Amino acid sequence: MLNAMRDNPKRPPNWRWLRAVHIDGGGLRASRALDGPDGFTWIRRALRLKRHFEQANNRADALYATLYRDRALFWAHSIWADDKAPTRWAIEARILAGESDKEIAEKLGTNEEIVTAYANVFFDVREKIYNSDYIVNVVMGDAVTRGLQERHYDLLWKLLGYRGGAHALDAAINRFVDVPKPENAGGVSNFFQDVAINSMKYKAAIASLSIPVNTHTQLPLIDSFVKYVEIEKNSDNASKSQATIVENIGAMLSSLPFKVGTKLDSVAIKMLPFDDGAAELRNDEMMVIAAGGSLENQTLVQELRFPEKTDAGTK
Repeated sequence: MLNAMRDNPKRPPNWRWLRAVHIDGGGLRASRALDGPDGFTWIRRALRLKRHFEQANNRADALYATLYRDRALFWAHSIWADDKAPTRWAIEARILAGESDKEIAEKLGTNEEIVTAYANVFFDVREKIYNSDYIVNVVMGDAVTRGLQERHYDLLWKLLGYRGGAHALDAAINRFVDVPKPENAGGVSNFFQDVAINSMKYKAAIASLSIPVNTHTQLPLIDSFVKYVEIEKNSDNASKSQATIVENIGAMLSSLPFKVGTKLDSVAIKMLPFDDGAAELRNDEMMVIAAGGSLENQTLVQELRFPEKTDAGTK
């Protein structure tokens, strides 16, 4: 079983577990020289767990005894054995993102020892984390070259974690990118708007990674790329494009016949000169004043007053 040897350039991430299985079947015994000091320790520990599993033969009392002998490795094996479990995908992706066992355990709500056992027996990649070809071609496998789909969460999380780091991975797993909770009912609309924008950004990123190149997509992809290049060209560079948009929006707002108010420039204050007057403003006139505009003959309207009352009646 040469694929599970430590110095094999194509060794799988779970090579230590495979070595234990091979040894249990009569293969070459573990040694520090062959498997390294850490590998020797973890392979022997994995071998003991495998043999206890076989002896238990699915008997409840024996499985409990196996659990108590090595709780961390028992639960690590339980996670690894379920290859469709999001917990397994998350652990492996977070290891590739460079997170520590403690950080991963806190996010998963489990013990650090379980993550440590998993990383050492079932996903031993940390010493090769900077060997990018190994990570892409061996850890992620040929699915990268075949093409991705959004439903391939395990591979997408690994790829985003490895290339984008912990924060990008958090956003991919939780589907929310720095969207704060609304502090009151008035903030719900902005919350949904931020969620929609960030969700579209996420889906666009996934689409760019998963769209295959074939006779049906070649021309649309080229067309999209040309448009993107044109945007960069018109803005001199990519970093200036956002500033250009902001400047254009600011120029547009400044040219409007009204302005945006602030707390100090509130509607109530603007309406004060008309409160004691004799003229009643129409709805459209009130909107103009509230927006910071002015009325035709506004001074005359403000100066209109009711006749003063006297003891004998109205003058």
